[in-house]
Amino acid sequence: MMNNNDGNGDLDIDLNSGNYNENIGRDYNDNRKIINNPPPEKPFKPIKYIPKFGSKNFVGRQDDLITVHQELYEGQNNRVAISAVSGMGGVGKTELAIQYANKHNDDYSGGICWLNVRGGNLATEIIQFIQLEMGLEVPQKDLQENALTVEEQVAWCWQNWRPPEGLVLVILDDVTEYRDIKKLLPRTNNQRFKLLITTRQRRLDSNFVDLPLDVLSEDESLSLLRGILGEEDGRIDRELQIAKDLCQWLGYLPLGLELVGRYLLEDPDLSVAEILEELNEERLDQEAINPESEDLEATEMTAKLGVQAAFNLTWKRLDLKTKEVGELLSLFEPTVIAWKYVDSVSESLNWIKKDVKNAKKQLYKRHLIERLGEEEASYKIHPLIREFLQTKINDSEHKRDYTQSFCAKFIEIGRTIPEATTLEFINSVKNAIPHLTEVAENHLDAVSDENLIWAFIGLARFYNGQGLYTLAEPWFQQYVEVVKSHFGENHRNYAESLNNLALLYKSQEKYEEAELLYTQAKELCKRILGENHPHTATSLNNLAGLYYSQGKYEEAEPLLIQALELRKRILGEDHPDYAQSLNNLALLYNAQGKYEEAEPLLIQALELIKCILGEDHPHYATSLNNLALLYSNQGKYEKAKPLYIQALELTKRILGEDHPDYARSLHNLASLYSNQGRYDQAEPLFIQALEIAEQVLGSDHPKTEMIRLITENFILLRKSNNY
Repeated sequence: MMNNNDGNGDLDIDLNSGNYNENIGRDYNDNRKIINNPPPEKPFKPIKYIPKFGSKNFVGRQDDLITVHQELYEGQNNRVAISAVSGMGGVGKTELAIQYANKHNDDYSGGICWLNVRGGNLATEIIQFIQLEMGLEVPQKDLQENALTVEEQVAWCWQNWRPPEGLVLVILDDVTEYRDIKKLLPRTNNQRFKLLITTRQRRLDSNFVDLPLDVLSEDESLSLLRGILGEEDGRIDRELQIAKDLCQWLGYLPLGLELVGRYLLEDPDLSVAEILEELNEERLDQEAINPESEDLEATEMTAKLGVQAAFNLTWKRLDLKTKEVGELLSLFEPTVIAWKYVDSVSESLNWIKKDVKNAKKQLYKRHLIERLGEEEASYKIHPLIREFLQTKINDSEHKRDYTQSFCAKFIEIGRTIPEATTLEFINSVKNAIPHLTEVAENHLDAVSDENLIWAFIGLARFYNGQGLYTLAEPWFQQYVEVVKSHFGENHRNYAESLNNLALLYKSQEKYEEAELLYTQAKELCKRILGENHPHTATSLNNLAGLYYSQGKYEEAEPLLIQALELRKRILGEDHPDYAQSLNNLALLYNAQGKYEEAEPLLIQALELIKCILGEDHPHYATSLNNLALLYSNQGKYEKAKPLYIQALELTKRILGEDHPDYARSLHNLASLYSNQGRYDQAEPLFIQALEIAEQVLGSDHPKTEMIRLITENFILLRKSNNY
């Protein structure tokens, strides 16, 4: 607002007179000609009123400045050009408007007028600007002594703007609702007024050009911090990685970056690591981003609010249900929130679907959530907004209900993840995994003991099923620890957790660690469940499988036979576990060269799995591969080839090309072609198998090293023998 000019006396403005005139943009009736009567002409220097200096460390918005100028100054001449710069609180909308006004000061020879909208009375500001800055007397009545409405007085101001020629830039800062200002804007046929609006509301009006403002990039954020601290301060570059982590924590939000930068500037002995540690401990309560407003008033910062206060301005505009949905969203991992999960949790809370849908619209409209460009309706939340929402849910009396419903939804999904997953299934649940991770890491107190294990089992199976053993390992390990702490070491779940971790170690060829856990699990199952229990049979089978992988065939065979007989007696011959035992025993016989004993077992296992699990199951692909391996070992290449090809195509379709099993199938087929002397066909398959193994398993994994050794030897021999 402008400073009062005592020479003009008191302002006589009746802001409650008359009704809103829906035709404010049109010409007025002849009996109100005073509105169109201009004051006497006299030389007038245009007013360039920009109330703030703007930041000298303005970075990363040059393209946005160009876009604003193209829309306003270079826009169509048959209408009032209106551009709305929108974005979340603290993203720098006001700063952009200041920088634009200063940069293009000379382009607006008719003047620049800055009007603060939030919390003020726009009509009053316009009339005061005319009277105080231009020295014009705004009429209160027409020639017939009829009182003019506020809208008519404002219209007079636009019509009698001084100087009477030249483009005028009018900046309306922090507009909350378009309906609050639309009757006070210049007439639509007045070409000289260019309006630049800043707002927290997305798409303020469909007739405006909307320029959504995003956060800064990492490089721009670092540049802003360097600019605030000055050239001689080397803390950002000395602690570059930590500074990047700090920028990420702040979500690259200009307000947060500037507040933290100034905080560092005030204490030259404070390291970047220390401020990041404080933020991690105190969150939004840390004084750097939550300063007192009076402290900010003493600075030249454009924004005079801390992060919480800036977000609170938007929060106050939300209705109760929208606030509740916002609180619920704070429980979700913020980078990918598929809205179908929000709807599902909302339904369990007995919320009305229409209310939730409206809440989503309001949150999106006010930049509290951002839509992701995916087919499925998915959103993300800025990290600082999520921090803000978490402060709200922590104060909510409904936090326990929200958290339990949230956890129940994703525990339910975790229970559905099978040991042998397919690519189709992985894709169907992948967007739930970050939220299941949130449950496992932050909300176990809201999960019942009986469901506790499924957070860890689900996550472990999700990664293990893709061959991502490194990602699966911590979840299997936490599964063991959680079960141990909740149920003790004499519980069946503990034995199962040991079995699963051992299976992972076996996949990683960490045989010593696996054997210790398998043996412990086997003894536990015998003691707790007895020798005639499916879990006991599984323990025997798994330990035998480990011995087989180590080449300890004599130790493996009795365990495999015992497991096979147990499963046949307990589960029957129409059970996938029985088929697995047939497969495993057959593999042992194959390795021992007992081909005649192995073949009927493999054929029986293949038919059983086809019947029980179907032909689109990973176990069926494995069975095809095993039977092909038997034929290949016997030199029956023509019988092995179609089985290898079928296994390869099936694995590619159901598991994808980025899976260890696909690398194995490629390698097996390559070996077959090599044995047949079809070297041109073998070589690209060897190379592709190696590339996949290095990518998925890592260069140091024993399976990768084995594939690499065979591939390199093949290529070397081929070159040396010239074939």
